[in-house]
Amino acid sequence: MALLGKLHVHPLLWLIGGIAVLTAHFKQLCLLFFIVLVHELGHAAAAAFFSWRVKRILLLPFGGVAEVEEHGNRPFREEWIVTLAGPAQHLWLVAAAFFLWKAGMMDGGSWELFFRYNAAIFALNLLPIWPLDGGKLLFLLLSYRRPFSDAHRNTVAISAAALAFGVVLLFVLAPRQLDLWAIAAFLAHALWQEQKQHPYVVMRFLLERYYGNKGGYTKLRTITAPADERISAVLQRFYRGQKHAIIVVRDGRERATLDENELLHAFFAEKQADAPLGALIY
Repeated sequence: MALLGKLHVHPLLWLIGGIAVLTAHFKQLCLLFFIVLVHELGHAAAAAFFSWRVKRILLLPFGGVAEVEEHGNRPFREEWIVTLAGPAQHLWLVAAAFFLWKAGMMDGGSWELFFRYNAAIFALNLLPIWPLDGGKLLFLLLSYRRPFSDAHRNTVAISAAALAFGVVLLFVLAPRQLDLWAIAAFLAHALWQEQKQHPYVVMRFLLERYYGNKGGYTKLRTITAPADERISAVLQRFYRGQKHAIIVVRDGRERATLDENELLHAFFAEKQADAPLGALIY
């Protein structure tokens, strides 16, 4: 019940709902709302299970966004489960509807419509476009091999390219599909906002590490950096889920090895963002 109190409906869903009412598609609207609600509650329930701080649940026509106060420092396993928990709801929804249809408790038309809506929302959400579930999975995959900052930038870039390709297909195949154009416009706006928020996304990631929310490290990664490299630049090379040891090099020789907490403290507490690494050892 606590999760239901965090529900918010995006204006885009109200718009599509209004169109459905005006065009006598109220039944379709109810089915759509129910499917989207279950999808998003799947995300929220998984997040609550892992004690994530759920801020709000925003319902969209193609799924939703569970906004949480976690910023990239949770274990990969939790991130995977929370992200996949939404699409997974469509599997049991379709199975339950199929049982009701076979049992004679749902007519063929309702079953076909319910199946089609579930399949559409499931497929759309897995597109590699942020902030869809597919975009979040893409971010997780990139985060395995690249620093957090680079992975975020690459996710936004790949998402933009995928969306542009989708818009071209939409223009060629279904130029009069207004609901799809509305979704494309929303995704474009979301990507633009995410690109603008990049510095703050990285800052929140680092700030959580500084305050101790590290989510359990799976490995130690060494970062070799010259003594004159700025502290802020080295922090941009941090990975999620990994502990960092920074090897400081001057004149081709290793001068010291710093723990990541020393850099985070210098950055946040001592305000030495532009100071060189050498300032921490000399």
